[in-house]
Parts: sequence; structure tokens; C-alpha cells
Amino acid sequence: MTTTPNKSDALRIWIPAIQARSGADVFTLRLAETLRRAGHSAIVQWFDPRYEFMPELMRLSRRPEHFDVIHANSWNASAFLGLGVPVVTTVLHLVHDPAYAPYRSAAQAAYHRWHVRWREERAIRLSAAVTAISAYVGRTVNDVFGRSAVDVIPNWVDTERYSPAPDGQVLPKSRFRLLMVGNHSLRKGADLLPAFAEALGPTFDLRCTGGLRSHRMYTQPVNVSMLGHLSEAELIEEYRQCDAVASLSRYEGFGYTALEGMACGKPFVGFRTSGLTDVVVDGESGSLVPINDVKALADCCVQLAKDPMRTKQMGEAARTRATTVFAQATATDAYVEVYRRVLREAQR
Repeated sequence: MTTTPNKSDALRIWIPAIQARSGADVFTLRLAETLRRAGHSAIVQWFDPRYEFMPELMRLSRRPEHFDVIHANSWNASAFLGLGVPVVTTVLHLVHDPAYAPYRSAAQAAYHRWHVRWREERAIRLSAAVTAISAYVGRTVNDVFGRSAVDVIPNWVDTERYSPAPDGQVLPKSRFRLLMVGNHSLRKGADLLPAFAEALGPTFDLRCTGGLRSHRMYTQPVNVSMLGHLSEAELIEEYRQCDAVASLSRYEGFGYTALEGMACGKPFVGFRTSGLTDVVVDGESGSLVPINDVKALADCCVQLAKDPMRTKQMGEAARTRATTVFAQATATDAYVEVYRRVLREAQR
């Protein structure tokens, strides 16, 4: 269990991050928040997205005066090697994973190969420690770059904030409500949304957020509501008011949406892929079906709609898994131990 350290034991962690308007930003904010709650200093320094094209320029920026460890994303961590301070690199997902390849354009593939890969390989090879947000990502780091010494520290959510609706505060609904959260892209399965909505039919209410990035609108099916970008409070309320959380994502390093919904006591339905298999227990806290099998996904939703008791039981199991397997305190302790370990090794 996390305890507040003495002032002399508190760590100062510098977290330089490029704003990506994706789950990477969410990870950075949540990491800083949980470290501060534990009594440490987390100094987040945001950089304009243009730094992604030359992350080495981040090294030239004005830095905090005192810090013990640098914690950076694997895309830009190489810029901070050699400063005389241990670097901890976190891998959120590897775009070099062959399983990721079908979901990027030729231009993206070239960018990843020639611009990102050598920087990421250098960071993973030379950092004092490498962490991965799921066992799946940890395996890809070993498979692609040959580094087996990876600390797997699963993501987490604040389960006091992300929690089931208080008794009496779930609004009555005439249709079974599904919530989909995330950016609209090929990897996230945006192209499958019309077919999924059609397979569900008019007895479902499918509500979709816009994620952190803007997206092109299209003619939407009548059972789909596009909510746009929501504040965190609005998002939590959507989780609380839905009956289940659905996803068409084909590839995830972890799956924040799944965990956030589970923490709010909702079963998750999605594809059996990548990091989602570390988060969701098929048949217990949700249902996972083969990638691109929209009909099977819709059938799972139909079964939940027909069996409210099963939906309730799966939601309760999901909440239990979120608060135990993915406890915030466990993740905090794990990161702090990594920081202290690399500091001990640096002092030898």
C-alpha cells in the first residue's frame, strides 16, 4: 500500500511529454497525479506537437533545476539520454509490431520506419529501465527489440472518481444503451461503425464520443448519437448511464476505455486483440470476439440486452477486477520502486 514518504525520501520526477491528443496524454496526466498523491514531485513539461519531428530539440529546452529521474515516452526518451540522470522509458504500444501494420497508411509506415524506429530502439536499449503498460506490450518490446528486462505496470484509473452511479441516479431508458469512447481511426475501427449499428438494430442506443482529436462527421445511422469531445465529468456520467461499453478497436496497447467502463461497473464488449486481452476476462468482466466480426460483437450485445441479470453480474465482476488487478496504489508503488532501483544502480 502506498504511504506518504518523508520529505527527504520524496522523489522529483521530470516528465517531458509531447502533446499527442491521445491516450499518451492521459497516461502522463494520470502518472503525475498519482505520484503527487503519494507525496512525490512530478514535473510535467508539455511540448508542442511539432517537436515530434525533431524530439532532440526538447533536450535544449529549459529544464527543471532539480530532478532525480527523467520519465519519458519511448518515442522521445532518446533525446534525454546522456544528461547524467537515469531515464525511465514507458512503451505505450509499439507501432513496429507486425500486428499493428494493417492499420496504418503507407506514409505512416514510412514515418514509423525511418523517423521513429531508430529513436525508439535507442531509448529501449539504453534507458536505465523500460516499462510497458500491459503484458502484451512487454512481449512486443522483447519480440521487436530483444529487450526482455521490461517492467510491466498496467494502467489504472481513480476508482473513486470512475465508479458506479449512486443508487437511484441511473436514468430510465427505453433502449439498451452502449457507449463507445475514443478517437475515430482505422485502428479504432471507425470504418466498422455503420455495419455495427445496423447489426444492432433499432432497439439499441449507441452513443459515441469523439475522443481527444477532431474527426470528420458522416451520415450516421439513426441509432447512433455522436457526442463529440466530453469533459472527464461528462464522460464518467456517460459510463454510469450506459448499460455496457463497446469498442471496435482492432489494436490497443492497453485499453483505457475498457478499464474506465469496468471501474464504473459496466461489462465490456470488443475484439479479442492485443492489450485488451490483458484487461478484460472473456465471459467474466465482458465479452471478446474475433477482430472485425461485427455480427458476433452485436450478438454479444443482444445477449446482454436479453439478460439484465447477466449484465449486472458481469458489471460487478468488472468493477471488482478494476479495483483489484488495476489498483492505482499498486501502479504507484511499482513506478516508485523502478525509480528507486535505477537511482541505486546509478550510485554504484
